[in-house]
Amino acid sequence: MVIADTSIWIQFLRMRGSPEHQEIDRLLEQGRVAMVGPVLGELLQGARTSDEFERLRDRLIALSFILETEETWLRLGELSFQLRQRGTPLPVVDVLIAALAIENDCAVYTLDQHFQRIPSVALHQAGG
Repeated sequence: MVIADTSIWIQFLRMRGSPEHQEIDRLLEQGRVAMVGPVLGELLQGARTSDEFERLRDRLIALSFILETEETWLRLGELSFQLRQRGTPLPVVDVLIAALAIENDCAVYTLDQHFQRIPSVALHQAGG
């Protein structure tokens, strides 16, 4: 399974024909895209109208959804602590996405370079 980060979804939604759009289409066809709360929330807040919000919500909630557990939050705390100790703190939302990916054996598909700094996170490459 692949967790697509908000940066990928934005490309998918705004730029038909982009490499990200093509890759998400491929992953959706294969049933390999998982949704997580932070990405869902970020995408929905960007809707411009109520109709757009509802269409987006209906489309995204149809995906497999990965929930956080107490273990997720402990892993997030540990990862954040390690990153801060190395002098590379990252936004909590990104670390949460990484913790969920690690916990659920998912890769993260993103345009955000932050994820490269998080140990143990598998990054999805287009076509992979």
